[in-house]
Amino acid sequence: MNVRRYAAAVVYWSFAIRLPWSPRPGGRAAKQIRWWLGRQMLDECGRDVSLEKGAWFGSGKGIRVGDRSVIGLDCLVIGPLVLGEDVMMGPRCTILGVNHRTDSVDVPMNAQGLEDERPVVVESDVWIGAGSTILPGRRIGKGSIVGAGAVVTKDVEPYSIVGGNPARLLRRRTP
Repeated sequence: MNVRRYAAAVVYWSFAIRLPWSPRPGGRAAKQIRWWLGRQMLDECGRDVSLEKGAWFGSGKGIRVGDRSVIGLDCLVIGPLVLGEDVMMGPRCTILGVNHRTDSVDVPMNAQGLEDERPVVVESDVWIGAGSTILPGRRIGKGSIVGAGAVVTKDVEPYSIVGGNPARLLRRRTP
């Protein structure tokens, strides 16, 4: 980790992660501080990005966030992740770009290590509802909505609304 990213991470994890949520008093300044730190930590961080209170994204390595997008309140991101422009993310979402190995029944799963990283791609103008989980290697198409609490195990076509566990197509949006 380079010095700039490391220094920003120390400040983010020391206090900025606990600064107020954007809509609360003091939230506008908190949003600006977290955005500035995000620009130092993330591989890419667009204009007017909101990294909300409690957003967890490690060192930011492997994570790219487009203009006007949000990593929501208390969200967990384990990259790699590409977040397009104008993405809304509700509270407590989980995005995973890697998973545990489970190949062998002779070795405890916690001793098998991790699978290869599989990037999650969330295209532009997507709304990810509160408490949703997106599993490794998934693509969420442009203009889609992932319903609250959904578990995305398959790619989501553009302009789709999905929900449930596992997430399934509920209906299509007309572009």
